Amino acid sequence: MKHRFVIGIGSQRAGSTLFHHLLEESTHIFMHPVKELHYFDTLYGFRAKEGLKDYSLRQMAREVEKIVTAKDLSFLHAKRYKCYLRANKTLGMHPIEKIHYLDLFRPCLMNNKLLGEVTPEYMLLDDAAIIKMKQVIGENAAIILICRNPVKRLLSAVKLMNSYNNLRLNNETAGIWIERMMTDNNSWMLAQDKYNDYQSAIERYSRHFPHFIAISYDQMVTEPTQTAEKLANALNIQVNSERFKLAAEKIVNNLGSDFSVSEDVVEKIAARYQQNQQFLENFFGFPLIK
Repeated sequence: MKHRFVIGIGSQRAGSTLFHHLLEESTHIFMHPVKELHYFDTLYGFRAKEGLKDYSLRQMAREVEKIVTAKDLSFLHAKRYKCYLRANKTLGMHPIEKIHYLDLFRPCLMNNKLLGEVTPEYMLLDDAAIIKMKQVIGENAAIILICRNPVKRLLSAVKLMNSYNNLRLNNETAGIWIERMMTDNNSWMLAQDKYNDYQSAIERYSRHFPHFIAISYDQMVTEPTQTAEKLANALNIQVNSERFKLAAEKIVNNLGSDFSVSEDVVEKIAARYQQNQQFLENFFGFPLIK
């Protein structure tokens, strides 16, 4: 294989957008302009095919509008932009089974031997899917799992839900909504449980990829230089620690949702994820930010 892949696999609401930006700023990895390709989770049935198709076509429609209203079209000549358009067109108009993963990175393959993306949902793949994934990207691929305090990750997921679905939650109603979700154990809540199950993801991926590493969101933000060195050593890639540090200081993916919940609700969430929290603190050897 002429190319090597560096793939972030999670978790949702644990700094995946920030991590994509950090790798883009501090390494020679060509980070795909479509941050979340959702290729493997869709291919192996962990995500609805129609969902990826609809999302990709919406992205295409947005870019068409941008092009037809632009006064200066010089940006069309950039290979990175062509890659963005081509990937969305391919994912939106062709069956996922007919798409080769490497083809999504065209026309940026010739001078980029390191190729990367970050799709949090890859964290959910089971052993059978991971084995198939390895056959596509090769055993030498680098896999990075970003882990976050389960309570803070859930609260961030609630803010995302509030923003995307216009729930208009406030300090009081957010707590009520969260408690109802935990009581009902509906599909959304069960999905959050899976995203907080870092232990299972670590065990599955470390079985199949020798260049697998789990990093702490807290450490990535508060100790970026150490995180950069850890990534470089574990994955055998060059990381500019100074650029990594400077990029980490920028706020990325701020939804602007400004509610908070009571300590009582926080304690109930913490009780639900006590084992997940304890595993992470034992795994990393330090307490996660509360």
